[in-house]
Amino acid sequence: MNRVITEDMTIKDVLDRYPHLYGVFEDHGLHFCAGCYVMLASTIGTGANYSGLKPADRQALLAELNRLAFSDMHEAGSASPSTA
Repeated sequence: MNRVITEDMTIKDVLDRYPHLYGVFEDHGLHFCAGCYVMLASTIGTGANYSGLKPADRQALLAELNRLAFSDMHEAGSASPSTA
């Protein structure tokens, strides 16, 4: 049931499925103010627009989200914790 993370997915849906990816959004410039649900309810693409991400930066964000989401799923049974 692996699903590729795309720009049209909401940030909330991604974080509900992969809560450990919160910091990836922050690292790429998509910041969440306390109590503000606008960013969470937005799609990744809309959030990227709000944050002024350039196309290459959007692709880097999506690549990292997918890499970490799927690598953590494959390592779920391993003894070593994720360093994401």
